[in-house]
Amino acid sequence: MTKKSVVFAAFMLLSWTTMLAAQTMNTLTAQEKAQGWQLIFDGKTMTGWHSQAPPPPRAGGAGRAGGGRGGGAPVPGQTGTPKPCTGAKGSAAAVVPAGGSQWEVVDGLLTACGEPAGYLATDASYKNFVLSLDFRCSEDTNSGVYVRSPKGAGGYEVQIWKQQPAGYNTGGIVGTAKTSRDFSIKNNDWNHFQITAEGDHIVVVLNGETTLDIHDAAFSEGNIRLQYQMYPIAFRNVKIRPLP
Repeated sequence: MTKKSVVFAAFMLLSWTTMLAAQTMNTLTAQEKAQGWQLIFDGKTMTGWHSQAPPPPRAGGAGRAGGGRGGGAPVPGQTGTPKPCTGAKGSAAAVVPAGGSQWEVVDGLLTACGEPAGYLATDASYKNFVLSLDFRCSEDTNSGVYVRSPKGAGGYEVQIWKQQPAGYNTGGIVGTAKTSRDFSIKNNDWNHFQITAEGDHIVVVLNGETTLDIHDAAFSEGNIRLQYQMYPIAFRNVKIRPLP
């Protein structure tokens, strides 16, 4: 095979892979449907989600940056520089309550933008499940995925942040369990979380590696929340498989 043929073949493979990814983003395969997976972000609308303002600081002191069991407001200096909202034609945006953060769907991606910091929460509450999602951000981003967040407050925050002040870094659960070693994300590329909550058993897998496997019974049911600390971040392929 000539060099030109090799280059052309590589280009065609990349084009096919890109096209396939675009076709399958935010969808369920026949096998996933048979296994009971449910798509909770359709890639087009904010159906099933609502924007939420950060909870006020707890009595007796400011809320913990990066959330945690209290899920308080972010501490100054631990938020990023937000990107402006696109307002792109055809994009869908969440209704923003007073003090809430801005979220929009652009090109099939769920993103936060502008100010202030805040959350996007599911309307539905979940008890036992496997949650699967992709996220893309820089390696310095401060964010997180909350599960079993009762009425959109507290819950387990699965951390996305390499330098949480108390050491609850990426893949850990803030205020509950730290990872045994540091786990890095792919910088400005797609990363994958799979979070299993079954009874008091919680397992976190990041890009195929188990970061936590613990037992904790503080929260038994609640919403799923995505955290925005004004660092650019995007989510896609958000799906859940309820467990008995």
